[in-house]
Amino acid sequence: MAFFSQFNKQRIFDIDTADFDYKNLETLFKENGEDQVYQLKAVYISTKSEFDPESPLAAIDGYYVNLPQHQLNEIKSMLESKKAIEAIKEGKAGFIIREFYQRRFKKYCYTAEWIDVNPADFDVED
Repeated sequence: MAFFSQFNKQRIFDIDTADFDYKNLETLFKENGEDQVYQLKAVYISTKSEFDPESPLAAIDGYYVNLPQHQLNEIKSMLESKKAIEAIKEGKAGFIIREFYQRRFKKYCYTAEWIDVNPADFDVED
């Protein structure tokens, strides 16, 4: 490898996100309930948020999911882990959504709880 090629940005996850819409955890929770398991297709750090310099994102079937800011370091850790990246690519990573009451802000909030999943549970038959 040539010296400067190490600075080229490489695509980590090979999924087509061209038609993806954005959802947040609250919307998914209200649409699908608390027991829904989501298979991760990819994780990203967005630098295009109007609120924060870096924002955590997950990709699931058909959607980007805006994650809470408190999960930014979790996404960074996943992106630094070859094992985590490989598990996501193999369909073995997922999450469920947990609702909790935030006393400081006096409102319900949502967080992704990371879980191992079986890729066969998500296979879609044509």
